Amino acid sequence: MSKRRIIVGIPVVLILVVIGYWGYLTYLAPQPLQPTPEPETDTGESPPGLVSAEGRVVPVQFAHLSFNTGGLVEEVLVLKGETVASEEAIARLDGHSRLAAGLAAAELEQLSAQQALDALYEDAGLRAAQALQSMADARDAVRDAERHLNNLNSASPQVDVDQARANKVLAEEQLERAREAFEPFAGKAEDNLTRALLQSKLSQAQKEYDDAVRLLNNLLGATNAIDLEQAQADLALAQARLGDAQRAYEDLKDGPDPDEVELAKARRANAAAQVAAARHALQDLELRAPFTGKLVSSDLKVGEFVSPGMPVATLADLSTWQVQTIDLAESDVALLSPGMAAEVTLDAFPGERLTGVIHEIDLQGADRRGDITYTVTLDFDPGGIPVRWEMTAFVDISLP
Repeated sequence: MSKRRIIVGIPVVLILVVIGYWGYLTYLAPQPLQPTPEPETDTGESPPGLVSAEGRVVPVQFAHLSFNTGGLVEEVLVLKGETVASEEAIARLDGHSRLAAGLAAAELEQLSAQQALDALYEDAGLRAAQALQSMADARDAVRDAERHLNNLNSASPQVDVDQARANKVLAEEQLERAREAFEPFAGKAEDNLTRALLQSKLSQAQKEYDDAVRLLNNLLGATNAIDLEQAQADLALAQARLGDAQRAYEDLKDGPDPDEVELAKARRANAAAQVAAARHALQDLELRAPFTGKLVSSDLKVGEFVSPGMPVATLADLSTWQVQTIDLAESDVALLSPGMAAEVTLDAFPGERLTGVIHEIDLQGADRRGDITYTVTLDFDPGGIPVRWEMTAFVDISLP
C-alpha cells in the first residue's frame, strides 16, 4: 500500500467514526431518566360532614307482570303507556270465555245450595206449627170418636141431643162463612198464601160440620152392630193418627231434620269448592294490575304464545319517586341511618337541587368490582321536574 493511499484513508475513517457516533447518540443511546411527576389520586372520600354517592331514579312501586299459566293471548285490554286501576284486567288468554261461563254456573249452584239450606231453617218453624196443629186436630178426632162410641153404647140424654143440634147449626154457619171468604180466591194460584190459608179454614169448617152432623145423627139414631164396629174402627184410626202427629211434632219442634241439614251443608260446601276452583282457573288466564299505575312496557300481542312466569309487562306508579344508590361503600354506610337528610341532583337537570331523606338501607351488601357496596333508598320529591325511570342521580347525605 502506498503512503499516498494511507494519508487519504485516514480522513475517511474519521468521518465514518463521527457519523456512527452521532447515529448512536441519536437513535440507540438510552435516554437519561427524567423525574416523573406523581399523578393526583382521587381518594374517593366525601367532603367532611357529607357522604356522597351515585344512584338511579326509580318509582316507589313497580312490578314485572307474568301469567301463571301458558297460552295464546286472546285479548289485550291495556296498551303500553296507558293507566290501569288496581285489579283491572290487562290481558286475557285463550279459553277465558269458557271458564267465565263455568264460574257463573258454579256461582249459581252455590246460591241455590245456600237458599236450600236457608229454606230448611225458615220452613222449620212453619212445619212445626203445622205439626202441632195436626196433633191438636188428631186429639179432637180421638175425643169425637170416643164420644160417638160412648153414645152408641148408651142412650143419648136429651141434653146431649140438644147440644149436638146446636153445634150442627153453629158449624153450618161457620162453614158458610168460610165458603164465602174462600170464593174470591178460588181462581188464584195454588201457591198463593192467602188462598191456601182460606182453603185450610174452609176444609176445617167442613170437617167440623160433618162431625157435628154425624154426632147428631148418632144421638138420634138407633145403635146397631155395624155402627158400633164402625165407631170402634174410627176411634182406632183416630188414635193412630194422633200417634203419627205426635211423632211428627217431636221431630220438628227442635228445628229442621239434622240429616237434611247435613246434606244441604255438604251441597253448599261442594258448591263453594267448585266456585273457588273455577275462579282460580279463571284468574290463571288473566293478567291483572296489582296496584294502580301506568303500563311502562308491554310485550303482549294477540295470538302470540306466552310462557308461565315469564314477564310480559311492567307496571309502575309514576306518581312517587325514589333514588337508589349504586356505589355506596361499606365504610360510608356505617355512618348512615334512616331519616337523614340529603341533597339530590340529576344529570338530566344539573341546575336543580332537590331535597331527599333516607328511607331504607339494605341489610345485605353486594360485590361491585371487588368492593362491597350497599344500596340506600332515598325518598325525594321532584316537584315539577319530568323525571324518568333510571335517570342518573347524585346524592349528598348530610351527617349529623
